[in-house]
Amino acid sequence: MNRNIVYIVLVLFPFCMCQVSGITPPQTIESGEAGIPVIYETDMTLDVDDVGALAVLHGLQTEGKVNILGVCYNEVHKSAPAAIDAINTYYNRGTIPIGIYRKELNEPDPSDYYSNDHDYDVDNMMHDPFDNMVADAVAMYKHILKTQEDNSVVIISVGFLNNLHDLLKDPEGFELVQRKVKLLAVMGGLNNDWFNLTRHDLVDQSQYVLENWPGTLVTTHVGGDMITGETLTSTSPPHNPVRRAFELEWHQGPDIGRSSWDQVTVLYAVYGSKYYNEEWDGGGSLKNGYTWTYSRGNRGYAAPKNDKEVEDEIERLMTLKPQLAN
Repeated sequence: MNRNIVYIVLVLFPFCMCQVSGITPPQTIESGEAGIPVIYETDMTLDVDDVGALAVLHGLQTEGKVNILGVCYNEVHKSAPAAIDAINTYYNRGTIPIGIYRKELNEPDPSDYYSNDHDYDVDNMMHDPFDNMVADAVAMYKHILKTQEDNSVVIISVGFLNNLHDLLKDPEGFELVQRKVKLLAVMGGLNNDWFNLTRHDLVDQSQYVLENWPGTLVTTHVGGDMITGETLTSTSPPHNPVRRAFELEWHQGPDIGRSSWDQVTVLYAVYGSKYYNEEWDGGGSLKNGYTWTYSRGNRGYAAPKNDKEVEDEIERLMTLKPQLAN
């Protein structure tokens, strides 16, 4: 087991989880744990499948299958870092660093599960304001990737591609992606995507990533009919922020599940062909007319072999109890 410790000293985002001024001391990241090293890229704001996907990743880490190196946020809601940290803290992993997109977005999304004056909005749930840092996403990527073995890291993008676009535009970032990243798994429509690859006028950034990613990039878009999260209320305590997010989403209340697009992408990124069929022949397209062609080991598409089997695995992982804190 190769254990590396990285000291991250980054420019902090003006938002601080504890609402205090000053510089948070640099934190140490234990990056040599067992499991696939993963960075999770999310727009966790409008929909709740992003929350479910992060819960799936925590379940996978509890079982020793992944090591979550960081969470990057590609929307711009000011309360999102606290909500992400509340989820990480619930799973006793509150030291996971959070990277954020520091530019503006056209028509940013609202959220029903934080900052809406509900009792126990997710961003107001328990988290230690001093246990990790919120930093620029590109800087965080570079600091983390430098510590990883070559061709080892899996990046899972279930939101927009703006952070990854900026990472590729950074010369050092591009070189690190080229050396360190094994797979980029992207949740996005195969043809004429209307959300993840287009929303907020980001279609050109999506095209840039699809054109210039220097390694394997596989898209998924299945999950609309795969409803998960229905058992969270009966299997999780009230202080579980994942449960709370599902209960608040669109004012649905308890025992109501949601489509599982993002969780499907997470499981593909970790399990690969165990549960999924991979397609390396064909291609995809964007709404701006750009098209790309599949080729083995470069660009591809994945879909579950059996939707029910994947759905059951998602539900199982989303409802796993947190690992006991050390």
